Amino acid sequence: MATDAGGESSLKISSNRFVWILTIAILLAAIAFFVSLLHGPKDIGLGTIIQSIVSHDSLSDLHMIARDIRLPRALVGLLVGGSLAAAGAVMQGVTRNPLAGPSIMGLSSGASLMVLMAMIAVPALSYNGTIAASMVGAALGYGSVLTVAAMSPGGFGPARLALAGTIISSLFGAVTHALIIYHRMAGDMLYWTVGGIATATWPQVAAILPFCTVGMIGAMVFASGITVLSLGNEVAVGLGQRTFMVRAGSTLCVLFLTGSAVAVAGPVGFVGLMVPHVCRMLVGSDYRRVIPLSFVVGAGMTEFADIAARSLIGGYKEVPLGILTAALGAPCFIWLIQRRMANRLEGGLTLQASSARVPRSRKLVLPILAGLLLVVFWARIQLGYTSMSPIVALETLFGHGTPADELVLLSFRLPRAVFAVLAGAGIAVAGAMFQSILRNDLAEPGILGVSAGANLAIVLVLATMTKSVMSSVFFLPASAVCGAMAAMLFVYLLCLGSQHSAIRLLLTGVAVSSALGAFTLLITLQLSERLYKFAVAFTAGSLSTAGWNYVAVLGVWLGILIPLAWSHAPTLNVLRTGDEPATGLGVAVARRSFFLLAVAVGICASCMALSGGVMCFEPAGNGKSRSYGLESNPKRGEIHDCTTTMFHHRPEGYHP
Repeated sequence: MATDAGGESSLKISSNRFVWILTIAILLAAIAFFVSLLHGPKDIGLGTIIQSIVSHDSLSDLHMIARDIRLPRALVGLLVGGSLAAAGAVMQGVTRNPLAGPSIMGLSSGASLMVLMAMIAVPALSYNGTIAASMVGAALGYGSVLTVAAMSPGGFGPARLALAGTIISSLFGAVTHALIIYHRMAGDMLYWTVGGIATATWPQVAAILPFCTVGMIGAMVFASGITVLSLGNEVAVGLGQRTFMVRAGSTLCVLFLTGSAVAVAGPVGFVGLMVPHVCRMLVGSDYRRVIPLSFVVGAGMTEFADIAARSLIGGYKEVPLGILTAALGAPCFIWLIQRRMANRLEGGLTLQASSARVPRSRKLVLPILAGLLLVVFWARIQLGYTSMSPIVALETLFGHGTPADELVLLSFRLPRAVFAVLAGAGIAVAGAMFQSILRNDLAEPGILGVSAGANLAIVLVLATMTKSVMSSVFFLPASAVCGAMAAMLFVYLLCLGSQHSAIRLLLTGVAVSSALGAFTLLITLQLSERLYKFAVAFTAGSLSTAGWNYVAVLGVWLGILIPLAWSHAPTLNVLRTGDEPATGLGVAVARRSFFLLAVAVGICASCMALSGGVMCFEPAGNGKSRSYGLESNPKRGEIHDCTTTMFHHRPEGYHP
């Protein structure tokens, strides 16, 4: 009995059963559509909605709300959800990867980044231009993921593709945030980092409808070929399948579907991952049935999620759709890892035994890097808003500079440079430990939910503690470390009984990070404007706020944890060889792995906590430094100027 991309058996589903399932799915999607039209702060009946379409009264506020706000929003919800779900089904069938999906494989993040760049370059960009940029970005993201996965020794395994997608998505997301901060954009641009359909309009419906239609028609044309490809490449070739044509055509359809959806809704995550698995469980592995059912189920699920997003807070505020789908999709992702892929996740990177002798060329790496570090460090303390020659810098370091030079160099540039060295060294050490323990060169410190847990802890502190506690340089880092540790422990408990599985730990960490990030944004939405700006500044991260107090605190943390990690270097070397060799050498794999993971998380979290914008300093009129982390009008606080709310609120008195 053949198996499909998700591991489900290819059960023979009768045509009558498929028709019944599809009919029920269409009815549920239709119910969601009408509920979306009726739901809102303003009570509008179905009769009013029909009248707004049949005999529209331009002077009626209810007609305007019904026809120009709720109706296009409901239609966009159907199109976006259906397109993402269908694209996920096509990707999973073509790649035979049950973890494939637009949000996992880098398509959504790449499309979102390219749309933002296009809007920066051409502010008056048309909707068709936005969709074109989105498709280019989706292709770039997908190609980058395939390239990274191809560079690993194991090739295109499901777990490797998922991890490569996580890394590429994180990279594109970081660039997106950097552009938003650099250009000091308003909340409408931060919207592209979250995803939602709150601002849907009729021109958007008209723009994406042709692309969605063409993408779905193409997907159905290639559906039979995708079904054969899901059985394996050798089987497809043996059956006379033109595999290249099917892959190329299917990829083009995915770009049409994903590009048009992201162009209007941003990176709405996990819809394309969850829905195809549900559909395959219902109708089997025939993609002539899976693809249309995925479109209908995805449309209905997204519509219901949008209704929930409008109801969760109430009033004029609403939760962006992307947050809700991430919170709902992450548990499904974990379930998929734990239950549906028990036999398909293993097989980390194959490690080759290395010689005990270090080649002569590698022996030169450390002194070369140390020299480069000194050069960069010296250049850093000379560069800034005011120029400082090497002679002046040396004189100031030895106490012979002017008061102004001493203030600039000793109070600002030098502590920032020292702190950057400490933070970079700590994160690098943590990354090396993660890669050794998890035996995967794609692992990085935030992969087990470290960053997401620390951010959630900080936001909880902001929401519950007083200003005096929040301004402490000791309390917030300790809170961030506790949050990171709790997240790592949660991931470990989810993998209880299979802690030795590095791949499961990594992928579970990806899912937990998404869920914690969604909850963090939900809590952030409840903060006051001042605390909200502070929270966004922290999560964005910056070294520009570092002072000698930061250097002292981080130095204490790293002075304890890095020597502790160094003392266990032999154990890390043994763990990297695999579970069986390590056990044979007398290493308690589960216990040692957990301990060393905790040390790595502590190192990473302590660095991240202090580089996350905990407190900001600027020159005051008396030549001293003052904290303005929670002040409303800093003189030189770029982050404060650009961190406006990313959530869409209607104007006062406006009740759609």
